[in-house]
Amino acid sequence: MYARLKARKSKYAELYRRSYPKRDNAMAVWKKCMGKDLYTDDNNRFPVKLTHEESKGIVNWVYRTLKNAEERERFTEELLRQIKEFHNISQSVCLTRGVVYNKKKIELNFIASVSDANHFISLLGQRTNALFFRGHSDPNYILQPSIMRTSSLQQNESRIYQELLINCPDDFEKCHTHLEKLVKMQHYGLPTRLLDITRNPLVALYFACESNLDTYGELVLISAEDHEIKYPQSDTASVLASLPTFTADEQRELYRLANDPEVGGLEFEHGISKLIQEVRLEKPSFQSKINREDILNSYIVFALKNNNRIVKQDGAFILCGLNGRANSLEEFRYREQGKKIIVFIEKKEEILEQLEHFSINRATLFPEIECVAEYLKKKYG
Repeated sequence: MYARLKARKSKYAELYRRSYPKRDNAMAVWKKCMGKDLYTDDNNRFPVKLTHEESKGIVNWVYRTLKNAEERERFTEELLRQIKEFHNISQSVCLTRGVVYNKKKIELNFIASVSDANHFISLLGQRTNALFFRGHSDPNYILQPSIMRTSSLQQNESRIYQELLINCPDDFEKCHTHLEKLVKMQHYGLPTRLLDITRNPLVALYFACESNLDTYGELVLISAEDHEIKYPQSDTASVLASLPTFTADEQRELYRLANDPEVGGLEFEHGISKLIQEVRLEKPSFQSKINREDILNSYIVFALKNNNRIVKQDGAFILCGLNGRANSLEEFRYREQGKKIIVFIEKKEEILEQLEHFSINRATLFPEIECVAEYLKKKYG
């Protein structure tokens, strides 16, 4: 938290330069660090404007001053009461089992076993066909590909992509498209514009439980219309998978051209000519026409079943365009009657034991020898 706030040159980084205070002296520590009230800016004006990262940092700092979950829950109830009174927020904002959410916009569900998950998914399956899943071990994680999690990674996407190809050419000898290269890079942990998803809910359930055992996990439900699902050979997949070959400045220019409705005709075609040429290197028959939305939007792409990990995990990907908004992939979340369906996971260790009976574990999902060896060492050590 300190590093994040410091990187953004936030004065609230000062809160994290020393150990967390106790509740009885938290206010004194705050005033010593900040020299002002939380709700006013440096000129004593009200209210202060905070970035998302600053808000998160302050909330985390305050909650760390409280002793246990019960104390935090009482504090949260009182905090919500005051916020509702002060800001006239609807009574639909509520606290349930340690989770604050808006019940007008969210349907919150809790799952504590594999049978709970199977029953829940079977009911959903009666209402939708194209359903995908992703597991988050912490429900505060954002649906976002790894390359977009920091500005530094995003700024250097082209360098990261090109330098791996330069340094490990033999590993990509059998990869004939940019998408195949991205999938392989993702496989080895390099940040890419791909986000892993699966068609197997038990696989996603495993990832929701495998770490952060002291907090809820989340089984993320992802749905898509037919036009939002692409196959590896599609022109749209080729266009988006070619984006890492462009520098950050070139990507910003592509975004400007695609996002500005006043840019059209010859100006647009000329501006994206280099992108067309890049796609044609792997697809000589590619037509010299690209839809604006294919540059900006994100799509679900099925992966070629050409490596064991994708086969074992029944994997697919969300391939991200140049939209740029941090929460743009939230549009893929499954909804019913206008409500986002959220599924939190409890009793993670018990669920991991149950998943063993279905041969869902690290060794089966990561069949490479080093992962199997690590699993066996942990299992029998």
